[in-house]
Amino acid sequence: MEDLISVIIPCYNAEKTMTRTINSVREQDYKNLEIIIVNDGSKDNTLNIANEFAKLDSRIHVINQKNSGVSVARNNGIKYAHGDYIMFLDADDNYLTNKAYTNMLNKLKEENADVCVCNFTHPCFEQHLKSGVYDLTDEYQFMTYYQDFFAFAMPWNKLFKRECITEDYAVGIKFAEDELFNLDNLKNIKKAVVIDEVYHNYYCAPYNPNEPASAVNSIYSEDKFWEKKHTIWHLGNNNNQHRLDSINKFYKKFGKDLFYPRIFDFFFWDFMLMAKNCVLEEHISNVCKGIFNEELFIEAIKYKEKFGLILKDYSLEDIETFVKLAYHAFKEIKQSNIKMSVYKVLLSIFAKIFYRLPNQVDSKDILARTYVELINNSTPEAVYANSLLELMGLAKEQKNKNLIFLDETISKCFEGLNEFFEHKTV
Repeated sequence: MEDLISVIIPCYNAEKTMTRTINSVREQDYKNLEIIIVNDGSKDNTLNIANEFAKLDSRIHVINQKNSGVSVARNNGIKYAHGDYIMFLDADDNYLTNKAYTNMLNKLKEENADVCVCNFTHPCFEQHLKSGVYDLTDEYQFMTYYQDFFAFAMPWNKLFKRECITEDYAVGIKFAEDELFNLDNLKNIKKAVVIDEVYHNYYCAPYNPNEPASAVNSIYSEDKFWEKKHTIWHLGNNNNQHRLDSINKFYKKFGKDLFYPRIFDFFFWDFMLMAKNCVLEEHISNVCKGIFNEELFIEAIKYKEKFGLILKDYSLEDIETFVKLAYHAFKEIKQSNIKMSVYKVLLSIFAKIFYRLPNQVDSKDILARTYVELINNSTPEAVYANSLLELMGLAKEQKNKNLIFLDETISKCFEGLNEFFEHKTV
């Protein structure tokens, strides 16, 4: 008999999207599924829709709980699950292929892995971890997997072996609880297989003050939100005690090597969400200057020196330069059709502006690796970032601080990319 996959779908006021979500599961060509819909005290028609689906499909089971939050809903789903494997799915997302489960399960079994990770669509983020098998008993591969925030931290792009989930979601945490869940259970995963193919569609609803699902976007609509320290970076760091407790309990040998990467990459998560939500460049600059003034962030960027990078004496003008270039890069790349990681471009710009590179670096660190790629011009992201930084240097020479001519950047940067791809093809 085929292995059973339990699919856990927490729902709260999801009547507008859940039909698409559930149908994308029912239509999978892998049929031995247990579809667990957990209604989290919805006030709309969510429960009725779920019950109607349960009448149509015997694989669907409905759990109804009082409104307690997504973590309690997922925990209840895990407790109910009978599957050999577990998959999480949000009630507004869907799959882009009906072969998602088949392909992921086959790949997991083929490599005898504990988790299979697929790529996904998202208006801000993309997974840039390459397809392959990652031996998490190896320190370098462990850190490579862990530091790819968008591959590691999300719950819904993974097919887990059931026995790898021994720790519940932390109840009461309202932001980035999924990253903590993955950290708590990472100790059980010895091998991860990554598929670069895009199977999961992450739906991002436009901001609506009456829809709690849009809460992440709503923080940027507050007046002078940067002064209130109500940003993604600050929200993410509210979880630091849990993160430290988990590291001290399960990963003592890694210590700060696991702690500071989260402090660092929440900065980029914040930046990309602000850029996507068309926050004014001036306001983004205010947020970044505020974060750069935080003792914890200073510790995190200085900690990179352990891996060979040397932090420069930076100024407010350097932060403004980073914002200007990064904001431009985000907008241009998102408007183009070329496949390139915005995150890695932003890392490249950050590395060049704020760090110097000695002769040797420890490539376990993602920023150190990015700097080496930048020097060698060895990736599309490095080629683009180098072109952008070159134009920035020209702008400074011409004392054109507003970078008026940056409208031409994309064509000039992409000329370099075309040459890069032609060279790789030869």
